[in-house]
Amino acid sequence: MLRAVIKSMRPHQWYKNFIIFICIIFSRNIFNPQMWMDLVVVFIVFCLLAGSQYMLNDVKDVEKDKLHPKKKYRPIAAGIIPAKVALVISLTIMVTSLIIAFSMGKLIGLVSFMYLANSIVYSFYFKEYAIVDAIFIAVGFVIRAIAGCVTINVTISPWLILCVFLLALVLAFGKRRHELDGDQNSRNSLSQYNITMSESMLNTSVSLLLMSYALYTVSINSAMMLTLPFAFYGIFRYVQLMHLKGIGEETELLLIDKPFIFNLILWTFLTIFVLYGGFL
Repeated sequence: MLRAVIKSMRPHQWYKNFIIFICIIFSRNIFNPQMWMDLVVVFIVFCLLAGSQYMLNDVKDVEKDKLHPKKKYRPIAAGIIPAKVALVISLTIMVTSLIIAFSMGKLIGLVSFMYLANSIVYSFYFKEYAIVDAIFIAVGFVIRAIAGCVTINVTISPWLILCVFLLALVLAFGKRRHELDGDQNSRNSLSQYNITMSESMLNTSVSLLLMSYALYTVSINSAMMLTLPFAFYGIFRYVQLMHLKGIGEETELLLIDKPFIFNLILWTFLTIFVLYGGFL
C-alpha cells in the first residue's frame, strides 16, 4: 500500500519544485546554510502538496483512467488503492503540508495554499480548455518561485520571474505538441489544439523566453551575457529532443540526456561565477 501511495504521488514529477531554489542563487545567498534549510523544508512541502494533488486528480478521473491504455495501471485506477482510501490519504497529506507551511510563516502558508488551489482548480476545471491550461501550469511554476523568495525574504528581478513563466509555457506547449501525435482522446483540451497551432505557440514561447532571459542578463550586468549561449542551447536541445525522441510528455527524460546535463552544469557554474565573482 505504501509503495502504491508513493507511486500515485508521482515523485518523478517533483523535479519541477527545484524552481524554489532559484531565489537563493540569484539573490547571492548561496552560502547561507539557514536559508538552504528553510528552502529544503518548503521544497518537501511542495512535493507533498503536488503528490497529494496528483492522487486527488486520479480519484476524480478513476473511471476514465480505467479505459486508458497506460493510465489504467495507476494504483487507483488498477484498484490497488480504493478511491475512498486514496481520497482520505490525499486530503490528510494536503492538510498536514499546509500546517507545516503555516508554521514557517503566514506568507509561506498563503503561497503554499495558492499553489494547491491553483493546482486543484486546474485539475478540476481549467485543464479542459486549450491555452488556459498552459497558463495555469505556468502560474504554478511562478508560485513555486515566489514561495522560495518569501521563504528567505528576498526579492529577485521580475525578468527572472517572467523567464520562469515562459519556461513553463514552453514545457506545457511542448507536452501538448507531443500528445497530438498520440491518443488525442487522452485529454479533452487536445480537441481544441492542432499540430500547427501547438507548434506556433511553442515557437512563440521559446522566442519570448530567450528574449526575456537576454534582457534579464543585460538588466543586471553585461557579464551575465556570457551565460546566453548555454541558455539558448538548453532550450534548443529540449525542442530537438521533443521532435526526435518525443520527450514532450516526459520532460524528466532531459535529466538523463548527457548533452543537456553537461550544458546545464556549465550554465550553473558560469552563472555562480558571474554572480559571486565580483562582477556585480
